Amino acid sequence: MQKKQGDLLMFFKKSGQPDPKRPKLAVDSGGHGECSSSVSGIVEDRGDNSETAKDDSEAGAPVRGELEREGLVVTDGGEAACGEIWTKEQFKEKQKTYPWLTMGKTGLGCATCKKVGSLGPDKSAGMRLAKEWVSGTVKSSAPDIVKQQRALRKKICEHGSTKAHEMASDIVEKAKEDTLTNIIINNESDHIQTTARIFRTAYKEAKRHRPAYGFEQEIDCQEMNGLNMGRILHSNVACSHIQQHIATDMKKKLLEKIVTCAPKIGLMLDEATGLNRKSALIVYLRVQLPEMESPENIFFELIELDDLRAEGIVRKLLESLHRANFNEDFLSKTLVALTCDGASVMLGRKSGVAVRLQSLFPSLVVWHCAAHRLELAVGDVVKEMAAVNHFKMFMDKLYSLYSTSNKNRIELKECADALDVQLCKIGRVLDTRWVSSSLRAVEAVWKSCPALHRHFTQAAQDPSRDSTTRESYNRLAKRLSSHAFVTNLGLMYDALQELSELSLELQKQECNIMMSHKAISRQIRVFEAMSTRPGRHSQQSQSGVEEDSFFGVPLHAGRVTDRTLDSRAFFGSLARNLDKCLLSHGKDQSGYNKLIDDVKVVYPQYWPQEEDELFGEKEVEALCQQFSIHDPRQVIRAFREFRESYGELKGLLAAINTVPISSAECERGFSQMNLICSANRASLLPSTISTLLFLCLVGPPLTRFNPIPYVKSFVNPRTQKCTGPEE
Repeated sequence: MQKKQGDLLMFFKKSGQPDPKRPKLAVDSGGHGECSSSVSGIVEDRGDNSETAKDDSEAGAPVRGELEREGLVVTDGGEAACGEIWTKEQFKEKQKTYPWLTMGKTGLGCATCKKVGSLGPDKSAGMRLAKEWVSGTVKSSAPDIVKQQRALRKKICEHGSTKAHEMASDIVEKAKEDTLTNIIINNESDHIQTTARIFRTAYKEAKRHRPAYGFEQEIDCQEMNGLNMGRILHSNVACSHIQQHIATDMKKKLLEKIVTCAPKIGLMLDEATGLNRKSALIVYLRVQLPEMESPENIFFELIELDDLRAEGIVRKLLESLHRANFNEDFLSKTLVALTCDGASVMLGRKSGVAVRLQSLFPSLVVWHCAAHRLELAVGDVVKEMAAVNHFKMFMDKLYSLYSTSNKNRIELKECADALDVQLCKIGRVLDTRWVSSSLRAVEAVWKSCPALHRHFTQAAQDPSRDSTTRESYNRLAKRLSSHAFVTNLGLMYDALQELSELSLELQKQECNIMMSHKAISRQIRVFEAMSTRPGRHSQQSQSGVEEDSFFGVPLHAGRVTDRTLDSRAFFGSLARNLDKCLLSHGKDQSGYNKLIDDVKVVYPQYWPQEEDELFGEKEVEALCQQFSIHDPRQVIRAFREFRESYGELKGLLAAINTVPISSAECERGFSQMNLICSANRASLLPSTISTLLFLCLVGPPLTRFNPIPYVKSFVNPRTQKCTGPEE
């Protein structure tokens, strides 16, 4: 199981019961002071008729001015108001014994009876709620305050023991427990387990990219295996609704956790067109929640685009973020970085998506995907080196020869079997795919060189082919066995191997700013060294040229027009273009160098041997401003302790690591989208694809998926938001 899924699993467990309400003394719209019915700790006032000593103490303690400020005293004439009989403190002591007791301007009341209003059909004959307690008009007409207190205590005690009040209390407690729903769930546990099997099956279909129209057959198969799958929720529509409910509930819990914790957020964006011919924007979040050891890339949403201009993309993006309760204030405090590819609509300097977002969030770090910049650097090398173009054209010829003809592939396989050579698939070189695919293509030609030469030679001598085809194969055989091609093949193998490893390093989820900077700087130094010292494959090809034999294939000098790569110029161009394209940030290198210098101060390996007491504090303050950390002084104090004891700067390091270096995660998301939106499912709506993508990319593995909480929320009408599955 992947670490990311293990970290995110905790967010999909059922949340616990809500915390009890705090006790409070409230005044309702009618002027009645009410105490919350959830107040606990009842300590009854021993209120029989013989407590004359306490009566005297109560009689001499009213504080009329204080009670008037609390709104608990009536100032008109007539009978004495309750606020003139008890002080606020004395009344609160009464409420410890009788939490339902309220006191207003018109007298005492009962919050429980007022809340219930009517006992309903369960009441006995003659049982009813006292109107005086419901309306809060219970008073005493005794002539002096001592007798009034005694009379009111008696009324309170008698009301608390009446059957009508006790039944009202039972009604309130049952209402809190949601009795009807709990009875259904508890009494139908077998049905819950049966429904859980259906939910687990629907979840499995989503994780395997299976269409919903095969759901009924899957249910039938499980019933034939002896499982009880019930009699409803078996249709393809029910499967879609179940998957939608699970994804919505999972996403809600995760986003609520993000809103509550408010971690620093990095956005990864990419735009593409799927098999359904609809343009969509895929959005990932990079966050580090308290339970995570490092930032995680989390799929957020697939957004359908009706306007491909930067203005339309920004509008759709902000609408999607606002639906997740990521409002402007929240984003201004948490959004620290945006990473996307180099499309002009994304990184346009005047009105691109990045520029528009920076106008809303000035401290936003805009990062051009390092993996895409690596491809641009390789493309610049191809433009500079003409020999690379010749090599690329020959490789494209090999690809088209075997990708369009089954006959040629069969003949090549026969040649490989005859020579006991492992045959690899030949692909394109230096095209729109990642540089790793170019490495696989060159590696395939390197390993299959004897089989290729044998096939070309046999086809050139095959009398069943026409003269034009035989001549074409003869030229291919000569080109393959020339000194120039073998030399270039070795150089390209070494270069692409290094570039492929760098590309994979930059695409790792845990890659951060300093890791990418170190990897790129190290690779530049490696290429500079390789310009004077050849790599392993270059040495092998050079030895073959000197011996006129390469893996058993006889070599020749070739034509005068054959171009041989100059290793010094080739690797020098690679180092120069990597430095130009990758070690930059924005329009020039100044912003990138400033950011790297600031980040270096939080890594001890970059500290000078002799440092003053204020070393790094200016850079730390700049980082706090860059990543919207509200208390720079606290971070500076933590940095001083960090320098002395090598402690932790969790907040600042988390913000730095939240900057996404590569948007390759979006590319992988589009790959998953193409598996979901296949040719047979090209009519799926983007919202449905987004739901299935969330289950595939964020949902826990099937073995750790617990469907019970989702079943209970599905059958509970208070939490179910969809219209319900077709039965």
